[in-house]
Amino acid sequence: MEVEEYLGRSRLCRRLRSGPHRQLIERYAARLIEERLVRHGTWRCLNVVGGLLSWMAGRRYELVDLDEQVVERYLRHRGGRQSIQPGDRAALKRWLLVLREEGVIAPLVLPPLTPHEQIFKEFDAYLRSERGLAPRSIVRHLPVIRRFLHEVCSGGVAALCKISQEDVIRYIERHAQDWSPGNRQGDVLVVACLSPLPPP
Repeated sequence: MEVEEYLGRSRLCRRLRSGPHRQLIERYAARLIEERLVRHGTWRCLNVVGGLLSWMAGRRYELVDLDEQVVERYLRHRGGRQSIQPGDRAALKRWLLVLREEGVIAPLVLPPLTPHEQIFKEFDAYLRSERGLAPRSIVRHLPVIRRFLHEVCSGGVAALCKISQEDVIRYIERHAQDWSPGNRQGDVLVVACLSPLPPP
């Protein structure tokens, strides 16, 4: 209720609503209410979005041109004048989401996975489904798993099915001293899960 009252009284919100993107600002304000932001957080979100819209207008950007790269350019510009707050990127990400939901800008296109990212994606699924590791265990041992895959699977996803028990043993022997005593047993067990692997 506090946020709704603030939006009803806010001069900043009235100014944005009186601009050319009234309906989108209304939708954005509704999103802020749904997410139950506090009053200052709501003001900050509107301030950042308003700043972005003014910056775009000054550079003759159309709203349809907006994407993550334009947002980053704006944040660099804004950062040269004032400090970027932790919630600023989230505020603009929320704005992009509203625009995409309304069909104003193009859907987000994720860059293709690199070979090592593809390996890790496949291996993450394998550890969860075939080896029964909990997501928290995978995250905790992520550095060890990444280093193992980088060393042993340099040939890409096709190399996953070629990992042998000998590869695992040699890796453990090479790196056992690198692991901290508190994590050593867990790291060894996680690496031991790496063999044998199913075909990708």
